[in-house]
Amino acid sequence: MPDALQPADDRFRVFPQFNDPALAEHARSKQRVGALVHALFTGDRLPDRFARALAERRAINLKELLESFELYERVRKRVRAKHVVDLCCGHGLTGLLFALGERSVEQVFLVDQRRPASFDGILAAAVSVAPWVAEKVRFLEMSVEDAAPSLPRGATVLGVHACGSRTDLCIDVAEQLGGAVALMPCCYRSAKREGPAALYHQLGRALAVDIHRTYRLERLGLKVDWSAVPRAVTPMNRVMIGWQPE
Repeated sequence: MPDALQPADDRFRVFPQFNDPALAEHARSKQRVGALVHALFTGDRLPDRFARALAERRAINLKELLESFELYERVRKRVRAKHVVDLCCGHGLTGLLFALGERSVEQVFLVDQRRPASFDGILAAAVSVAPWVAEKVRFLEMSVEDAAPSLPRGATVLGVHACGSRTDLCIDVAEQLGGAVALMPCCYRSAKREGPAALYHQLGRALAVDIHRTYRLERLGLKVDWSAVPRAVTPMNRVMIGWQPE
């Protein structure tokens, strides 16, 4: 029986070759993708072609590539909307996947305090295999606290490893926008400690915090589910999905 105090595990869905234990050892690699990607991503699917384009530019490491693709695959059907917002986005790959893979998504807003140098290479790789991405993407350099007034109502909010209390700020924005939300929290030491102390003592901080977040999302009128990306990519692999019930 799995340990209920640990996030669930799951198999690789987008790139199932990493279910091979020998390859799974590479899943957390923080080296920029290069020759290994050309050996592993040989198909003609859009994800394979995009992975090769990223490798040609050495634009991102393998861990973040797999993390973004696997998260996207788990949440896309429930949270896709005309507008998608990737908060605390860093390199912005997860948001870009919605621009690349979801034709119904009209615009993706990538929000962070600064636009990292790595973003230009990632965007160029995306446009090289999916030219329609160029017109869909806007990068907004601002804090998550100030973002909501610049974003469209009803937009889906993504918060991928928004550290600690920044995940709660992502929920604040989702509340203001009134759309769906997909979160993969991390760095629980700085997360808000709310809810019964007994939960923290019995379940540990991470699980107690995410239970409280789940209740909060349900109070916003969202239907909520938990999922997980493969633990081989990251131990902080819990995925929280909230969407408007039909």
